[in-house]
This record gives sequence, C-alpha cells and structure tokens, in this order.
Amino acid sequence: MTQQKIIITKSSDIAWKSFYSHIKNAIFSDFSKGNEMELSELHNALIDNHILKEGSDQATLFHKAVYSTFDQPSFYSTEFWINYKKICLEIVDKLKKDTGYYGLWSVQRYPTIRFQFPDNVSVFEFHRDSNYQHPLGEINCFYALNACLNSSALHVEKNLGFEDYVPLNLKSGEYAILNTSIYKHGDLLNKTNKTRVSMDFRFIPDIHLKEDRISKTNSIKFTSDEYFIKETEMKILGK
Repeated sequence: MTQQKIIITKSSDIAWKSFYSHIKNAIFSDFSKGNEMELSELHNALIDNHILKEGSDQATLFHKAVYSTFDQPSFYSTEFWINYKKICLEIVDKLKKDTGYYGLWSVQRYPTIRFQFPDNVSVFEFHRDSNYQHPLGEINCFYALNACLNSSALHVEKNLGFEDYVPLNLKSGEYAILNTSIYKHGDLLNKTNKTRVSMDFRFIPDIHLKEDRISKTNSIKFTSDEYFIKETEMKILGK
C-alpha cells in the first residue's frame, strides 16, 4: 500500500492578497457586477447569467477574464507574477531537497484557475492527471484563494488505487504539495453556500519532459517552452 504524502504550507499574506486582488480585478473589469463582491460570492453573479456555468471546466467567462491578463505584456511586472514566481521557486528548492534530484526543474508557466460554485463541481470527473497525458514525474501545488472545506475541497485518494478519498481542507492562503499525476482526485457537489476559488500549478524535473506529450484538454505540449517554463528562465522574468 502506497499512501499519498501531502505537505501543507501557509503562504505570506502579501502573496495571497496579490493573487486574490488580481483575480478579483480581472473578473470585475470584464463583468459588470459591482466589484464589492468577494470571490466566495461569485455565484451570486450567476443569477442572471447561467451561461457562466456552461462549457468545459476551464471555459467560463470568469476563467477567460483571468487568463486574458496572463497574455498582457505587463503581466510579468504585476504583483501576481512576482509572488507566483517567488512561491514556485521556493517549492522547487524544497522539491530538490525532498527528492534528491538537483538537476533542472520546470514550472507550470501560468496557474490553472478553478471556480467551484455551490451545487456544482470544478472538474467533471475523478481522474489521475496522467489520464490526460500529464507526465508521471509531475508534482502538483493546490493553492486555496478562499477556504476549501469538505464538499468544496478537492477530494484526493489517500492510498494508491483504493479510491479512499479524503477532503483536502485548506484555509485561504494555504497550499498543498501532492501527487495528482497518479493519485485519483476530483470534486463532490459543493454543498456550501460559497464559491470555492483555487489555483493549481505543477512542477517537473526536466528529464521527465517529453516532446510527444500533448494535453488532452487544451492541446498544449508539456514542454518547457509551452505548458512549462524552466526555473532558470522564470528567475529572470519580471523584477
């Protein structure tokens, strides 16, 4: 029996605020509801706009609003990028020590944003990331923008192959390092009255990158010039 080992860490308040405010501002610059709404209340913006729930789990208008900011030339000077880079490089250093692999690593270039509305899920099925062509050497970071508790938490297989899922309960600003490439994970219906907002981003030793690996969800190559970015390149981007 191989048990999932999960490391939970609290980020700085500065980092959390930079992520939270960037996502909130991106959404409300594109969406006409007042920006006094907190991210946990985003479902209230769906009352007159149910189309936001439709499509794939990465194609709502909320997602598009946030992802469009990553394409802007000024993105690498934002507080979001500066703190994302800082956390990612800290995690790389920790992974090198934990795994004993001190070669070059690559990091997911931009984080994946998740919205789990009440009575909904943020991913459509329980799965392993390797089912979608993710490399087996990949390690994931799940970052809570607001509280992820019980039915609004990611549910992760505790023992490999047993499908004995437990909620990954996190407070806002906490993040977990875990292996979602081989351990099954997914969502239950969110039975809280809050929208869960989270990010996930991945790390991999360069020796496990393969040119022929292409994501089944967005057709992007799992290489260091598309889905990933080399740690050395990440260090010089932005301040």
